[in-house]
Amino acid sequence: MNSRHLLSIILLIITLISPVTSLRAQEGDQYASFWKCSDGNTYGLIASGNRRELYLPTGVSPCFFSGVKNGQNYSGTIYVDGEQIPVSGPVSRNDTRVTLTARDGRTWVLNFSHK
Repeated sequence: MNSRHLLSIILLIITLISPVTSLRAQEGDQYASFWKCSDGNTYGLIASGNRRELYLPTGVSPCFFSGVKNGQNYSGTIYVDGEQIPVSGPVSRNDTRVTLTARDGRTWVLNFSHK
C-alpha cells in the first residue's frame, strides 16, 4: 500500500468519526436542565423564549413534550407510544415541578433534577 492510498484511508476515517464526536458533545450542551418524570425517565429541556421541548438525552430521540410556558402554566403535546396527547398544567412557584394532565386524567409529573 503506498503512502497516498494510506493517507486517503486515514482522511476518510477522520471524516467519518469527526461528525459523530462533535454531535455527541453538542447534544449534552443543548439542554437547559434535566427533569425526572413520573414515567421513570429523565428528560432534557430545550427552552427558547416561551417554547419548551423535552427529550430523552441519549442522543437522537423522539420528542416527549412540545409546547409553551405561559406564566406559570405549560400547555402542549406529549408523544407516547405513537399517541399525541394534548396536556396542560401548572408550574410550581419555585419552577421545580411541572404537572401535565391530559383530558382523560392521565398525569405526568416532572421534577427538576439538575442543570
